[in-house]
Amino acid sequence: MATQRKNQRDLTVDEWARFIGAVDALHGTRAAAPAYRAFVGVHVAAMSMTGMAWGVHTMGSMGMVGRNFLAWHRRFLWQFEQRLQREDPTVTIPYWDWITDPAIPTALADPATLKRWSVVRHWTPADMPTKAELDLVTAQTRFSRFQRRLELGPHAEVHVAVGGEDGSGTMNSPSSPADPIFWLHHANIDRLWADWQIHHDTATPANTTEVLQPAPLFAVTVATQLSIARLGYSYA
Repeated sequence: MATQRKNQRDLTVDEWARFIGAVDALHGTRAAAPAYRAFVGVHVAAMSMTGMAWGVHTMGSMGMVGRNFLAWHRRFLWQFEQRLQREDPTVTIPYWDWITDPAIPTALADPATLKRWSVVRHWTPADMPTKAELDLVTAQTRFSRFQRRLELGPHAEVHVAVGGEDGSGTMNSPSSPADPIFWLHHANIDRLWADWQIHHDTATPANTTEVLQPAPLFAVTVATQLSIARLGYSYA
């Protein structure tokens, strides 16, 4: 059955409680595999020398080019959402439209909750992307330019704004998924890509036959990740 990812500002109190409850259920040594730490671990690997060949992020200092930035993260979110739904079938990942609502969602800003998750933030609203910056990204007509500008522009700016420019906060580190705001941020990135695809339906990655890594969370081709309808979800 298809699921719908909602704007975080439209979630009810009960929906927030279910989402946070599902996240909580994935923590701890008794959590069934894959536990939350496994998702964090694969993202850390993707930003290390081990993950250079995966093409997940652009990191000039390491010679990394994020050719699979969008497809890889789409699969990453899908797998995490599937895992949450094992705890609560009603849960989907909400998206954080940080242009319309630039403040961190209140439900994910509770100090006690952040302490429970061991999340560190250095919130700097001035570093958040602007609509003008995003418009320059969405105006691109070639996939490679759209992906690169989205990754290195608005996407990166949100990580810095939440985690701090010096990299001492969770969101601006390889362990960024440890902060659950990561999933809402990347759901929005995925939503922006899905919307861009509607208007540029022939603009696809050049490497559609490449198999995303690592297994078992991935091991699917880029081509299989190009349609959110086929993956069974949509955005409200």
